[in-house]
Amino acid sequence: MTSAAYAQAKRVENLHLTRERDRRRGRELATFLLVGLPVAFVLLAYAGLHIETVRVGYAREARSRRVLELGEEGRRLRTELARASSPDRVAALAARKKLHPPVPGQIQYFEAPRKPGP
Repeated sequence: MTSAAYAQAKRVENLHLTRERDRRRGRELATFLLVGLPVAFVLLAYAGLHIETVRVGYAREARSRRVLELGEEGRRLRTELARASSPDRVAALAARKKLHPPVPGQIQYFEAPRKPGP
């Protein structure tokens, strides 16, 4: 039979006890960091480059759409200018406003002043 004294744990009260560092654990941690950090850096760099590539692709697509829109607007404005400045339309507007062609001597021509050059 065992006595009851052995079954109870005794609490050790020694404030000066210190735990010794496990050097093997420190080396494992250093090895993990030396191997893991470059791999993590490469993965993060790849992800950053991929995100930047996608962002640039979207920006390029938006600019391409804008170029097409501006091209269409330019064509529309050129068509409108051609229609507005057609001789038949100008003559019809002049007749409606009761404008007549200028008589000889009514138009005066002048030369623009020349800028002094070197």
